[in-house]
Amino acid sequence: MIKYSDLQSANIADALGELFDFELCRANDDDSWIKLAPSFPFTVLAGEASGGVFLAYGNLELEKRPILFVSSEGQAGKIANNLPEFLALLMAIPYWFDLLKFSGNGDLSEMRQTALFMELEYYEDYPELPEARKLIQSQLKIPTIEDPITTLHACVNSTDCTVIADDGWKYETLFNRFVSSDNKSWSQKT
Repeated sequence: MIKYSDLQSANIADALGELFDFELCRANDDDSWIKLAPSFPFTVLAGEASGGVFLAYGNLELEKRPILFVSSEGQAGKIANNLPEFLALLMAIPYWFDLLKFSGNGDLSEMRQTALFMELEYYEDYPELPEARKLIQSQLKIPTIEDPITTLHACVNSTDCTVIADDGWKYETLFNRFVSSDNKSWSQKT
């Protein structure tokens, strides 16, 4: 089983932060603003560049808890059933957040369409990603997920808690209304 402490070796932490936007150094940031409903105990695992955070929540061992992503834009949702599954998703679809953004309100076929564009774009923008993935996978026993897009979709659909803002407002789902044809650079490629 992958332990959270395994992620903290310098080369793993650097690769996760720089190329997968899973920044362990942000786990110590102030989390007093996070209020879950229902009120599960949680641990902040990492942050990401735009201010979002990754939480492990519930009463199980840290690595066995579901993973909740809380965006800085007022969205929250479960993105994996446990830490090993999340790492597997991250390795397979590092552009997972864009799949949700361009999901047409959670349409699985739209997420698959978006993945076709993201697969090309992401690896063009980050040519060092395959090497970083190989490094991480060589040092951690990350499981393989047969269909990571379906797994991500199912996790977000099964979100069992949300974040409540100080004013009582409930964070929205991670599924967004955009579709791949809304991205003009992608629609020109079809």
